[in-house]
Amino acid sequence: MGSDRPETDQPDVLVVGAGPTGMVAALVLAANGVSCRVVERRTEPNESSRALGLQARSMELLAGLGLADRIARVAYTLTGASIMRGDDELVRMPWMPPESPYPYTYVLPQQGLEAILRQRLDQLQIPVDAGCELDELTQDDRSVTARLTDGRRLRARWLIGADGSQSRVREQLGIPFTGVATGETYYLGDTVLDPAPPIQDSAMWLGPEGPLMLMRLPGPDHLWRIFVDVTDRARHGSVPEPTPDILERILQSRGPTQISISRADWTSIFRTRVCLADEYRKGRVFLAGDAAHVFPPFGGQGMNLGIQDAFNLAWRLARVDRGAPSDLLDDYQTERRPAAEATIRDVEIRRRIFALRNPLARAGRDLLLSATSRSQGGARRSSRQNSQLDVSYSRRRLPRPATAAPVTGDRAPDTPVGAGTIHDHIGPDHLTLIIFDPAGAHSGSNLQSHTNMPGTDPVIVRVDDGSDPDGTARAAYGMRRGGFVLVRPDGHIADLGPKPVAARDALTRFAADPKG
Repeated sequence: MGSDRPETDQPDVLVVGAGPTGMVAALVLAANGVSCRVVERRTEPNESSRALGLQARSMELLAGLGLADRIARVAYTLTGASIMRGDDELVRMPWMPPESPYPYTYVLPQQGLEAILRQRLDQLQIPVDAGCELDELTQDDRSVTARLTDGRRLRARWLIGADGSQSRVREQLGIPFTGVATGETYYLGDTVLDPAPPIQDSAMWLGPEGPLMLMRLPGPDHLWRIFVDVTDRARHGSVPEPTPDILERILQSRGPTQISISRADWTSIFRTRVCLADEYRKGRVFLAGDAAHVFPPFGGQGMNLGIQDAFNLAWRLARVDRGAPSDLLDDYQTERRPAAEATIRDVEIRRRIFALRNPLARAGRDLLLSATSRSQGGARRSSRQNSQLDVSYSRRRLPRPATAAPVTGDRAPDTPVGAGTIHDHIGPDHLTLIIFDPAGAHSGSNLQSHTNMPGTDPVIVRVDDGSDPDGTARAAYGMRRGGFVLVRPDGHIADLGPKPVAARDALTRFAADPKG
């Protein structure tokens, strides 16, 4: 047994878990100059992955860390999905590119994303202690102490539990993980198919035994992810491990008719459940990612939800660490837990629709999917929902029409301004204050105007006749008559109004205490 010894260094934040959620949190903290340390119970990088797709909203956030373009270069760009019967395409559901620099789904298995994030952490000399498993947590009003199974004690001002669905942090906090198993069982596998299936890049076969899905994976070997419902078999006894021969027989009987599996790199049995933590915070300890929520992978939302948790939490911790009011941390749960609830509702609707067994119900579903695919409006709504661009922290109950001006809590739209776009000026280490001059006039604001000057907070962007000659940006923000919009480090609107001088009051909530 290891000795019960303290560590001499004390980071501001200790992150438990080095998956995408934990590493993104660490990178946002580092961008803000906040010291952090990451511990991970695994001794080696993950060689398997259930999570695959990065959606537009997550890619925008990762762009702020300088990683999105690299991810886009190695990912497979998914542009839609097909509904199949045998070798015939019944319905093609193309993604309608939303208004984002990253308008598609970027297919990159979790281990590939983790490698990119780990490399950036190494470049920044942020330590990741592998083989470190949490044993016990204690906290007081000033710090958190984590005792590891080897006897070491790590102390930090704050702790982020990003240690997955079996979270030891959540267990130590005594937070219930409310939910149920869905009763469904799936085979998963990353395989090389020969010949390539008769689809573009992603397809579903929605037969009487539930869904079978294929998705193209990145890489030169033409890998495909298989995701197939074997619930009916599981109900009549235990299902064997999914060997290539078993998966091939299922493919030929329920999917493409002339196909074989020449290689299987990874297979798994997946039993789905839906769980949501009752709380995201206790004292100085927070939950994020799968430690806070788990649900089936329909729509590729889970890893994205965790990345957005990490961003939302980390910028708040950085601000409070620099002396901003501590109640800024209260809004983490207020914003992110409802976002998880909404995502779970959407995923559960998809799961139930795809799992229909009744022939009449399946026929009605297929007609509905076909009608939606032929409707540009329906395809656009589905694409935006999948992209997570419509995730909002506003108090508005009804969805915002696509043409409506944004309100506080919405994602800040990306529009051209000057030689670039609005999003070029948003970053994880600063607020962005956008000052809109009405057409043909000047606001008269005495706030100094600059864009992307190192070390400035907020970064101030002036939108006037010179930078927005056709009024596109002013129209997108509903600021044709002028005003201001204050954007948070995670790209959501903190405040807005018709008088730029009022921005000073909006900034005070995020300002550091000069005595802190």
